[in-house]
Parts: sequence; structure tokens; C-alpha cells
Amino acid sequence: MAGVNFNNITYPFRRFFRKIKNVFRWLPTIWKDEDYDNHFIVEILIKKLEHTRDFFLSDRTHITEAKKVAEEIQEAIDRLHMTRDSWEFYEEQAHEIITEKWGESKFNWTPTNDGTGSMYLDIEHENVKTPEDKEQYSKEFRAALKSAKKEYMKDKKEAYKFIAKHIDGWWD
Repeated sequence: MAGVNFNNITYPFRRFFRKIKNVFRWLPTIWKDEDYDNHFIVEILIKKLEHTRDFFLSDRTHITEAKKVAEEIQEAIDRLHMTRDSWEFYEEQAHEIITEKWGESKFNWTPTNDGTGSMYLDIEHENVKTPEDKEQYSKEFRAALKSAKKEYMKDKKEAYKFIAKHIDGWWD
């Protein structure tokens, strides 16, 4: 008579508790999620990649290339972090260059006097003195933002290409 294999009996219970633990691990990320903002899609993808990376850095993996896989996943995470917000790594630097040349911005709200209570926003810059300066500032500002957006989109495409190239190898 064959012995009883307790792994077959206990596995469903261990799997159930592992799934419950996983729900609690995801709860903070899901709690912050909002359906109206693409930012949260990237946050969820980053979190999933972090969990997968941590698995490949653990002693639970069975593949010999686990450290290499974890490094690839970390690179994907780093690329996604850079491109999850165009302001932080792209537009802010462009804005700083423009501010360095043209000075700080001052926001002036002026009532429209049309009876609606609306306000008109006029933005002044320290070193914009003439209409020619204003035109030059506007041209440089638009060019800087266009360049930042172009770089952002290039890096974002590269991030997702990197994931597409490597993701099929991220399994145990």
C-alpha cells in the first residue's frame, strides 16, 4: 500500500493562503487606482514587475538565469519610472532652461469685467521686456516643450519595446 502524500492534501490550503496574502500585497496599489487616469495603468504595471523581479531574486525560483531576468525586469521598471510622468524627467528640465534665460514666472489674475466672474491669466517673466522678447520667449518655450515631448515619447516607445522584447522570458 502506498503512503499518503500530504502535499496533495495540503496544497489547496497553502495555495489559498498564498492567494490571500497576494491580495493584501496588492491592496495598497489597487486602493490608489482610479479609472480616469492612465498614470495608474503604469503604476500597476510597475508594481507587477516589482513583484516579479522580487520573485526572481528569491530562493523560490528554479531557473539558473534568475539574476539576469531580475536585472532585465529592473531595467524595464527604471524605464517605466522615467516615462510615467512627462513632467518629472522631461518638461521640468525644459522649463528650468527657459526660466534660467527668461526669469521666474509671475501669474496675474485679472477680472474680465464681463459680469461672469471669470478671470484672465496673464503670465509675466522677469526678462521679457518688449513685444519682441515676448515673441522670442514664446517661440523658445514652445520649442523646448516640443523637444521634451519628443524625447519623452521616444523613451516611452523604447521602454515598451524593451518589455515586449524580454517579457516572454520572465517566467519560472
